[in-house]
Amino acid sequence: MDWIDFLGLRPTERPDRWVLPVTDRVTGGAGQLFGGCGLGGAVALLEERTGKPAAWATAQFLSNAFPPEELVLDTTVVVEGHNFSQARATGRVGDREVVSVMAALGTKRFDGRGRWRTMPVVPPPEQCPVSTVTGPNPGGLSTRLERRVAIGDWGDEDHAPGGVMRVWMRLPDRLVGTTVGLCIAADFLPMGLRAGLGKPLFGASLDNTIRLMGRADDEWVLADMQMDDLGDGVGHGSVTLWSAGGDLLAVASQSCAMREMPDQVSSK
Repeated sequence: MDWIDFLGLRPTERPDRWVLPVTDRVTGGAGQLFGGCGLGGAVALLEERTGKPAAWATAQFLSNAFPPEELVLDTTVVVEGHNFSQARATGRVGDREVVSVMAALGTKRFDGRGRWRTMPVVPPPEQCPVSTVTGPNPGGLSTRLERRVAIGDWGDEDHAPGGVMRVWMRLPDRLVGTTVGLCIAADFLPMGLRAGLGKPLFGASLDNTIRLMGRADDEWVLADMQMDDLGDGVGHGSVTLWSAGGDLLAVASQSCAMREMPDQVSSK
């Protein structure tokens, strides 16, 4: 399985247009298209079109898409440079715009390397409990994404000490370290915000910005979530993604519209 098969993307007669069927395979906690799948699919298509790896991408989530709708992804290369390209992708269902993505793609030869962050010390995945959070959509992406909680708890105490939650994530066929996998893993901040407040909440992404430093052929990626603020119905925070070997893969920031779900817990 590759990322095209994982998402279920379908080509069209136009090389700049693909279709993402909104099926249960790519839905989040409320049964809608999971934002990380839309962002990941758009960025990976831009990588294919430009032949360059993404260094930065940002998505604005404008509306939801539900099964059996189909998200039509149109890609445009705005500026194509020798080293870097700037591109965008727009996802629509009919005339309704669902997601808008901008990305910078490319690399440049550069002597020297600076890296100042270090991976936090956490137990390995096999020593961490499986996340059993459920929601109104018990199937969806959560059936294909394994999560093991290293720091944080879903119980009545120690939800996310200091606003921090660290979760190991695994997708089939080692896809979690690809562009698509990293975009998916970066879109779980609402889960951390719920843990931080210790209340059953559901979060809808307003945006997600991801900076990509590398990819990993690993089974597991560690999502290090830092919750910054939650008030007036909006939560803010960041997610740092690490390979199992300690390499920094990506840094993402996100804002989410949060609401209470008194009798249910969101799986997003």
